[in-house]
Amino acid sequence: MSSRVNHLSVFVSAIVFFLLSYVWYSFLFGKMYAAAMPASTMPASMTMPLIETFLLGWFLAYVIGTALSMRPDPNPAQRGLGFGIFMGIGVYASMTLMGVVWGGLPFTLWAINAGFVVVAMAIMGWIIGAWSARGAATA
Repeated sequence: MSSRVNHLSVFVSAIVFFLLSYVWYSFLFGKMYAAAMPASTMPASMTMPLIETFLLGWFLAYVIGTALSMRPDPNPAQRGLGFGIFMGIGVYASMTLMGVVWGGLPFTLWAINAGFVVVAMAIMGWIIGAWSARGAATA
């Protein structure tokens, strides 16, 4: 099975993921997130977590790009958006909710994290899908 991943769209999606994480955890939900986080889990330095966030976002973008490139679609931007929402809710949010149910993690913390992943995956899927639609139209 061949995969035609647009590496530039993946890289741009990783950058958007990183920037969205900054806005999400700083401006939109920063105070609520800090209040829900145990103080002992906050890193002393932000350098490595920021680098790791970008690299993990880049990896996630490749996963999305690979999944979306496996079969043609008449509306790849819409498919990418739907894929991101479906996988974000269906896999990530549902599985990490077990940390709330069994591990006693605060629901607020889960909601902020799961909401970020769903929104980020939807945007990344849309970008990668829209880019492939543009590439298909010019090919």
